[in-house]
Amino acid sequence: MATRPTMSQARLFALLIAELRPEVHRAFMASVTDLQANVDWRALLDALARMDTPAAIAALHIDPAAWAEYSSVMTDTYAKAGASTAAQIQAQGIAGIGNRFRMTSPGAQEWIAENVAGRVVGFSQEQAEVARRVIESGYAQGQGPRNIAVDLVGRATGGTAREGGVLGLDGPRAARLQAVTEGMRTAEGVRALVIEHADGTLSVRYQVNTATEQRILKAYKAGKAVPDAERAISERQYRNALLKARADTVAETETANAVMSARMEEWRQLAESQGLDPSAVIKTWRHRRGASLYHRPDHLAKSGKSVRGLFTPFIFPDGAQLQYAHDPKGGAKHNIRCGCDTEFRLDHTAGLE
Repeated sequence: MATRPTMSQARLFALLIAELRPEVHRAFMASVTDLQANVDWRALLDALARMDTPAAIAALHIDPAAWAEYSSVMTDTYAKAGASTAAQIQAQGIAGIGNRFRMTSPGAQEWIAENVAGRVVGFSQEQAEVARRVIESGYAQGQGPRNIAVDLVGRATGGTAREGGVLGLDGPRAARLQAVTEGMRTAEGVRALVIEHADGTLSVRYQVNTATEQRILKAYKAGKAVPDAERAISERQYRNALLKARADTVAETETANAVMSARMEEWRQLAESQGLDPSAVIKTWRHRRGASLYHRPDHLAKSGKSVRGLFTPFIFPDGAQLQYAHDPKGGAKHNIRCGCDTEFRLDHTAGLE
């Protein structure tokens, strides 16, 4: 009969996520702080004054090295998850003494290259593109170098510390911050930020904090721009909220990727090193959130469904083939803030007649 490590695997997944996700979140935020601290302010202002976009982006010193701590934490997260899975498998009697998770295996090295090194290169490219859009938008609106620079990297708060700016945000969040920031500067911009409904009620076009909403609506009713001092506060508050949401998404998504990918890799190593028959492995998809926020109907429908074979994929209606929940091959559509996991069990009756 088949072994049933179902609950222990579910608990292990939840415990690892609870332990490791805060560290990934902290490391991502530390990387953003590093980005802000390494901006060459004088060179940035000079380049913006000359309308030299490449030089302005160069002055930001955006480099994958800014995510060194994030890279280290993500690699460690993967290693801890793999070691925990190896220990669990050994405790269940599936593997013999000396079973260890090998970070030097080709599979582990490939995951690190694609999901750690590759990810921070992507972060860097994303930040450069976000900066380019902010700079070009500033030029188009006739903003001065200092205003554009503040939109990019925020206002100085002492030493190298800064608050605000788009650094750290992805493209969509940076665009929302820019729309609200620019809108509050003029009466016309404020009007564009407000929606007047058929019943006469007013709302702000973007989801912002209550204080910012009140400032925008007050300015709208007065036919004015949001006062500079109030606008600076709102810009900081909105940017902080967007950055937190960005870090939350990265931490939740990438931690789950690391934990579940390490689980799959340990089972693959087990098949390779100890002769475990891949066809005797049964994988079961588990959806843990029910029909709640962030749930995916196709993931919910897949919950409880099993496939036989370690390398047999779960096939979804859109054609996606995932080896396990959080498989990076599923892309953003299947992975961002996904709450699923996958259980692995060994059917000892496989091959018996």
